Amino acid sequence: MTSVSTSLASAFKRRTLAEQPTWLIILGIISITLYAFTRTGFPEIASAASAIATLTGFWALFKYGKLVNSHILFRFVWIAILFQLISWGLSQYVTPEWAEDHPTLDKITRWFVFIPLAWWVAQRQNAIWLVWGSAALGILVSPWVTGDGLDEIIRGINGSRIDFGIRNAQHTALYFGSVLIGLCCFAKPLYQQYKLSIIPIIFLISYCLLVIYTNESRQAWLALIITLVIISTYLVIKQLKKSSKKQQFFVVSISIIGLIALSSLLLNNEKIVNRVMVEKEAITAVTSLNFDEVPYSSFGIRLHSWMAASDYIKEKPIFGWGSNGNALVMSHSESLPDRIKADFGHLHNSYLELLVNYGIVGLIFYFSIWVVIGKMLFKEIKSGTVEKEIGYLFVAILCFWGVMNCFESYQNFWTGVFYFNVFMAGIIAKIWRPKLIRK
Repeated sequence: MTSVSTSLASAFKRRTLAEQPTWLIILGIISITLYAFTRTGFPEIASAASAIATLTGFWALFKYGKLVNSHILFRFVWIAILFQLISWGLSQYVTPEWAEDHPTLDKITRWFVFIPLAWWVAQRQNAIWLVWGSAALGILVSPWVTGDGLDEIIRGINGSRIDFGIRNAQHTALYFGSVLIGLCCFAKPLYQQYKLSIIPIIFLISYCLLVIYTNESRQAWLALIITLVIISTYLVIKQLKKSSKKQQFFVVSISIIGLIALSSLLLNNEKIVNRVMVEKEAITAVTSLNFDEVPYSSFGIRLHSWMAASDYIKEKPIFGWGSNGNALVMSHSESLPDRIKADFGHLHNSYLELLVNYGIVGLIFYFSIWVVIGKMLFKEIKSGTVEKEIGYLFVAILCFWGVMNCFESYQNFWTGVFYFNVFMAGIIAKIWRPKLIRK
């Protein structure tokens, strides 16, 4: 009995990083890489790989991870569990007829699978590129895995809307838009290191642009434009600060010419104009503040559901209605037609869903994740331990993802959860890596 107790005590005794077995590191990196590549096309394989990477990651982080400050991230998990329980408990007390029988705690906590995954990515210098590259590759080959291959791409060029079988067009646009952003952020350092890399980079950027264009997802077009403007403005201001007056004039002139060229390209493109003008009636009604006159078009359905949600948010603003709040709005709101209630079960807006489900507490919690991780990342960038391109990527993805979530509830679907966890795993790994090197 004593030997068993001693063995158990030894198993749960924390060890140094140097004592972590190499085979365990290899297993962790292989499993998360496999998960990143297969999730879009081979979910059964991805599920097994994710389970291995997550379970071994939790164990290794506890056993060998004293050097990294993971406590602040795990506090997020405990807070998420707490406010989900409070929200469910209040719904049982105030509106028991609409409350769920039991709390659904994984609705938020599944966002934090990136914590154990990040441990494996941090173990090797280039593991982040292996994981992110595998996720990007899984997306890039999706036409031939989940879609109809070249035939679907050709249909898209000929005017059909395409999605490659990744849930729907909005989710496909999210993925290809993010790969495009990543390629743009790392094109310069890749070219500086490998001159010939410019050929595949240009090809892949063109491929992503073609998919996003033919995909016809308006929120992706808007999100990319906003992201481009924000990042470009920052880079222009940064360049102006270190330039002479003559150079400043040149930089400002080029920026204005670029803005005019982009605007002209967008306004004179028939496909883009026609796609936007589909919502002309809805846009006219909104600008004239006649919200009741907005037709039930793609945007109109979203707007009417958002207006319906506002009544529920006002009724329970702090902790919301529980994890099924968004479904309650769509099924019980008297302002929505029966056909809309039958066909739609969510609000097409991550922020409003958080407000309905978990109130102001839930929304603040979500934004605090980005703020805390962002502060940690930029602290490392300022100290010179993380490349500035990672910072550009973080801000660009924050802008793109932020706008996209205004029109779709990505984090309530596997697509958004996968996206968030793989991206954040890489960011946290970059933050932790310098601490492991300095061991």
